[in-house]
Amino acid sequence: MNTTSTRPLADSIRVMADVIEEGTRVGLDLFEGLARNPATIMVNQLLKSTSSQISRSGKCSCHIPPPCWMPRNLGDVVTLVCPGATATLRIRVTNCTTSPRDIQISPAGKPEDVRLIEVKPPSMPVGPMERGVFIVTATIPANANFGQEFEVLIWVRGCLEHYLRWTIKVAKRGADCCFEIDVDDCQDYLHHWYDHFYCERPCLR
Repeated sequence: MNTTSTRPLADSIRVMADVIEEGTRVGLDLFEGLARNPATIMVNQLLKSTSSQISRSGKCSCHIPPPCWMPRNLGDVVTLVCPGATATLRIRVTNCTTSPRDIQISPAGKPEDVRLIEVKPPSMPVGPMERGVFIVTATIPANANFGQEFEVLIWVRGCLEHYLRWTIKVAKRGADCCFEIDVDDCQDYLHHWYDHFYCERPCLR
């Protein structure tokens, strides 16, 4: 007579279930330990930051900044003024070095545009960590035509060289005619990774 016992099979299933449960518990403990590890937290934050930047830009940035010896660009300023009116720039320079500096402000560009510019004072001694304020004005001729443009570069020379591109447009209605520009004239002590990509080459002419 054939007899069948289900007891050994039930015991085997129970043992396998206990093994799976124990393995799951060990795995959860391992993940919790990794999550509390400062190194793991830092790596996760770095990965999240990198992935968010890639998702925003769509690709990694390969932009190389200008070399450290090039003049620093302060940006562009566009001023709308009426014929015969005066446009004004207020430039505040901070000498963030440990030595006194003679800060100089000078315009450059077409002679007919530069002669409209007046700088007060054209130079100023500025002590360590101190600030100096310069006023640059452009007086537009009363017979200037609407739509006419005057463009000059305003150079700021101290520890480093900085330049600002200033465009004055003649309009029927003027806008804010006094812009304030902050310039941090600081010595660059860092050795940048991208400095290795540059070598000085003379201009052809």
